[in-house]
Amino acid sequence: MTKKRSKSLFVLFTIILVVCLIATFVNFDYPFLIKGKNYSYKNFVSSLKLGEDIDSGVRVVYDASVPDDESSENYDKMEKNTISELYSIVREEGYKDVTIVSTKDKSIIVTIGNLSGKDDENEIVSLIGNPTELVFSTSQDGSNPFATAKHIKSVEAKEYADQQTGITHYFVQVQFKKEFVKDVNTASKDKTVYMLLGSQTFAQLDYDGGSITEGIIQLQSENITTMQEARTCANQIKMGMFDLDLTRTDFATITPTYGSHTAILLAVVGILFIIAIFAYLIVKYRHLGWIACANLLFFICISLFFLQSIPLVHINLGGVFGLALAMILATDGLIMFNEKAKENYQSDIKFHIAVKTAQKSTIARTLINCGLSLVVGFVCLFMPNMAIQSFGWVMLVTSIVSLFTNQALYRLFVNMYLPFNNTKGEKCNFHKGGKNVK
Repeated sequence: MTKKRSKSLFVLFTIILVVCLIATFVNFDYPFLIKGKNYSYKNFVSSLKLGEDIDSGVRVVYDASVPDDESSENYDKMEKNTISELYSIVREEGYKDVTIVSTKDKSIIVTIGNLSGKDDENEIVSLIGNPTELVFSTSQDGSNPFATAKHIKSVEAKEYADQQTGITHYFVQVQFKKEFVKDVNTASKDKTVYMLLGSQTFAQLDYDGGSITEGIIQLQSENITTMQEARTCANQIKMGMFDLDLTRTDFATITPTYGSHTAILLAVVGILFIIAIFAYLIVKYRHLGWIACANLLFFICISLFFLQSIPLVHINLGGVFGLALAMILATDGLIMFNEKAKENYQSDIKFHIAVKTAQKSTIARTLINCGLSLVVGFVCLFMPNMAIQSFGWVMLVTSIVSLFTNQALYRLFVNMYLPFNNTKGEKCNFHKGGKNVK
């Protein structure tokens, strides 16, 4: 590689690194309008989904009771089914850090982390608010009901595009259980059907001379103008389908498990930790130390990009430990490379040959280390504890990124450096025959 090409590549990667650092750590408003609106950019760090032990969350408490027409003998099974459905609703909306427990006094407590702000809190209020009775009736006041939530098999938010107008419409599709389809069709034929949530008439459907095809009703309303509103409606209906009747008794925002300043303290400790690693590399290896620091910055930016991009990933205290361990392993890979090059140079091998030989001789160990981290991360994903799962996701993602940055980027950066210095190992604190021998 020529000096001219190396210089061009150094300029290019410097620009790329600056852009990556801005994308990772800086929030800013776009200086232009998008479709007539102002938008802001949210950096990778701010976009990380944090667990309730690090960031704030919400806590919802319900009193659970058996419906009047059901026997309390199957309470345990009904409670299990209700909790399972609650998990399903919340996680389908993207909230993965969820804990749901029941108490001896027949209460169900839902705790949700990963909140990015007040908008999330407001969404959860509507998402798992107070469950409301669902009735399908041929009278607007609900006095002639022909179906309830117990008759429903499935509920799904959907959309369709009108080919003529180009407008997208959103609706909720309700499918009744097979054994009730005939009764539903008989009750609703030639009549106006009303769907009531509590005392509110949510939708009105006319089936004059027709029937509810295959037991399916498509609910459209002026209240449903977006897919999110359709999902909210679908979730309301699902809440009414629970085996147990739930009455919300408490809703509160909770502080992080380890204190309100946990995230800030962890950020400060993380920055000091990274500075200490960078200082060690620069003092220990001088020129190669600076290159190693640049490589680690790419490792940090790429890792955070993937961690905030994957919906299943959230960072709790276990994930933080995973990040610290990943940083240590990535640094260890760089130290291993530099030490091998130093050992070669001390054996009276020319500097550029010592470096290139180190590139080949450290591949196997790097692959083994990353492979072990991948296995550990994969196994942790199947553990029931959310902290262990968070650790697993971090190890899985960072192992792959570390393999790329250590095996590809760092070797490229070193090859870019060699045209500027292919003989003087002293610039990297390498010495012939040992530190005190020139």
